[in-house]
Amino acid sequence: MKHWWAVVLAVGVTALGTDVIPLSEVRPGMKGYGLTVVAGTEIARFDVEVVDILDEPGEANDFIIVRAYGDAIARSGGIAQGMSGSPVYLDGRLAGALSRAALWSAEPTRPLGLVTPIEAMLKVLAEVKAELPPPPEQEIPLPEGKKLQAWGIDRVRLVAAEPATVDEGTLVTWPLSAPVMASGLSERALSVLRDGLDLRAKPTPLASLITAWRGKVPGLLALGVPRVMAAPSITGQTPALPFVPGAPVGVGLVVGDVTVGALGTVTMTDGDVVLAFGHPFLFTGPSRYFLTESYVFDTVAALDAPYKFGALADVRGGVFADRWAAVGAVVGRTPAGIRTEFVVQDQGRGTRSELRATVVDEPRLSALLLYVSGLEAVDRALDRIGPGTAVVQYTITGRGMPRPLTRENVFLSTEDVAAYVPWEAAIVADILAYNEFQDPELTGISFTATVYPNFVAAEVIDLATEQDEYAPGDTVQFIVTVRGWRGKTEEWEGEIVIPADIDTPYVELRAYGGPRLRERGEGAPTFASLEDLIAYIEGIPTYDTLTVELFAVDPLSDLMCEPWLYGVDALSDRIPGTVVYGEVSLILPLTPKG
Repeated sequence: MKHWWAVVLAVGVTALGTDVIPLSEVRPGMKGYGLTVVAGTEIARFDVEVVDILDEPGEANDFIIVRAYGDAIARSGGIAQGMSGSPVYLDGRLAGALSRAALWSAEPTRPLGLVTPIEAMLKVLAEVKAELPPPPEQEIPLPEGKKLQAWGIDRVRLVAAEPATVDEGTLVTWPLSAPVMASGLSERALSVLRDGLDLRAKPTPLASLITAWRGKVPGLLALGVPRVMAAPSITGQTPALPFVPGAPVGVGLVVGDVTVGALGTVTMTDGDVVLAFGHPFLFTGPSRYFLTESYVFDTVAALDAPYKFGALADVRGGVFADRWAAVGAVVGRTPAGIRTEFVVQDQGRGTRSELRATVVDEPRLSALLLYVSGLEAVDRALDRIGPGTAVVQYTITGRGMPRPLTRENVFLSTEDVAAYVPWEAAIVADILAYNEFQDPELTGISFTATVYPNFVAAEVIDLATEQDEYAPGDTVQFIVTVRGWRGKTEEWEGEIVIPADIDTPYVELRAYGGPRLRERGEGAPTFASLEDLIAYIEGIPTYDTLTVELFAVDPLSDLMCEPWLYGVDALSDRIPGTVVYGEVSLILPLTPKG
């Protein structure tokens, strides 16, 4: 059974109301034109001439090799990032989308480009299947009779980025990609967006809940984005072109007071359906990105690679396919995303700042985007990078969650308190996104923080008991001494019972602040449902918690080397808004009951 797009192309008429030319009819020497925006709202026309055709088994490596020329190309300094998706027409029919730039040693200044054929792109509209990516580098020998051989080219190499040098006889091509423009972010928030986030950088019990293959959340550069740069915010201010072939288009990851997304070009439309880029964005297959209008300020003829400089504008729909040959979107159908609200109170200046943005619900990216948005919110409120104490409360909701997750905590830093404020919420969002039970379908994060310029802290400095030796079944009465930061010393009294059936040569009594990591004698927590996981996260001690805990020795551990301890019982109390730190312990030998 033939698919509709195969039937349409076989008879050579129209597809989706657009005249198309299949790869089988393209010949070297054919001339045509492409459409793109170099600056402003004018769609510029550039000339193309077919140099040769790459028709490999399958479709992943099928391309039309063209020479691009004309005023638009000259002004851009060549084929620029952001031109990806620019429609190319031959004999008045749509042949495909400009998708890769190329160089060859004999004429490095005459831009060649590769066009993704329209056949592969049309499959994206129907969402029939996902194309498999080729290896990062692949060399294709040219069969006899190719016109490129008359130029001294006998092989084509597909690489991930523009090469520093080009071997003789080789046409080297690389994806044009889509530069990412970010509006409303400081340079350091942009830096995190580019480079990623290490969720395990700070020791916490939450780290043990992060899926084993996670930890370092990749930044956009590691995901193949060529550039991540700051751009002005133009939402609702600058008129943008409608989605027509050659017009700029945005694929949004964050929209609102902060905007992050990729800039490309529309290849073709069919009613509310938009086909663009001519290559993948992040290659997620099914996707839930935002389709936005965009505006091109100018095309920069940079020394490394030309690129379009622009900004994303208003949301107009959603991008639901991110495939090898193109991205596919629908106007008027916008994904829900994760609605975030950050409210930050700076007690030092008595000011309050709010930031609202919607982040795509994409597990690979959501934690990074939430952290970047939260960091920007705190930086805006504080207008400084420095020490302080932050009291944080956040609630995470989702359509697939049995109930909202709510948690409070307090953080202190001697160098950069803002970096800590959104960190835990980002970890928890990532844990929920990758939980083993069900898709949480995250819908929102409500986040409030109060930041103090001074240190609000207390140190555990002493732990004392009435006796030096105990027996199973005894009650241990203790006194914990805590000293406030540059303040007075206070004592906390309590008692804890040693189990009568305990089998251990001694017990350890430990007083400490905040959460603790799992001891070697303790097994990992187990959960039967998402509700269990949520309850466990909410119950992890916060950094303003003082705990006195009794530990016993695992009988299977080696006492001569490193005894394995496990927690027996604990008493905890909170000192709200105060970071409790430090640890003091006592070893209490056990003697049998007389």
